[in-house]
Amino acid sequence: MSSMSCLAIIRSARDEMSANEKKLADFILENPSLIRDYSSQQIAGSVGVSQSSVVKFSQKMGYKGFTDLKLAIHESVVKQESNVAVLNGRRASPGAGISLKERLFQAKSEAISGATDLNEDENLRLAARAIESSSRVQLVGSGNAYSVARDSALKLMSIGKPVMAEADAEMQLLGVATLTRGDCLILISAAGQSAHLSHLAQLARKAGATIISVTNQSANPLAAAADIRLYSVSHGSDSEIPNVVAATSQQHVIDLVFYTLAQSDKRCRDLIARGAKPADMSKAK
Repeated sequence: MSSMSCLAIIRSARDEMSANEKKLADFILENPSLIRDYSSQQIAGSVGVSQSSVVKFSQKMGYKGFTDLKLAIHESVVKQESNVAVLNGRRASPGAGISLKERLFQAKSEAISGATDLNEDENLRLAARAIESSSRVQLVGSGNAYSVARDSALKLMSIGKPVMAEADAEMQLLGVATLTRGDCLILISAAGQSAHLSHLAQLARKAGATIISVTNQSANPLAAAADIRLYSVSHGSDSEIPNVVAATSQQHVIDLVFYTLAQSDKRCRDLIARGAKPADMSKAK
């Protein structure tokens, strides 16, 4: 079984589920800490599906039955609470009376935790090596993901990597048209359904460039076209702030790749350290 969080897998797969599977997924995602006290019959009754649907759902998620799924959900809850506690310095206390800033913090913490769980170390290393060995990198973000692409481009520039990250579609197209073998194209999209980004991927593939996608884990055209697939969380438990969740998760995925690259390259570490030092203003006088 993958080391990915069970809850992250369910959340990412939700868009591809049947109506009954979505009912089960939504119930689990909304009440993860309660699931360990349910039997398959009880959860079937609560959701309004058959007991066999619960078993089939568990098997579709990669488990032998509901008991194994239930244990995996409990492990995910414990791990998520631990991750949030580390980020927060204390355990979160969900429930009535939670403030707006606590809700936002909780949503962003879950986005970071989900992105961490969804990506295997080996895929992060592959992406880092592809960027390290590339002559040039182009980043393209769909919709709100452009801000993530732009920020990521600045990080790569800080370690001396030639980078392009344009907002204009025509400029993106012109940039991809000049990519060659040894270059790298990073495509960032919450759903991975952008026809424009898929077209860019096709052009880059013909040119021999390496394609890295950052999308949700549901089957999508962009991930299918990529050489290296990374995954982000496109929505969280708080549906009122989906853009924040997606952007936070996408940025964390890129940061994981960036710091994986830095750990493997002393020159990168030196450049990052040099950039972090405050400028000596006395020399500018």
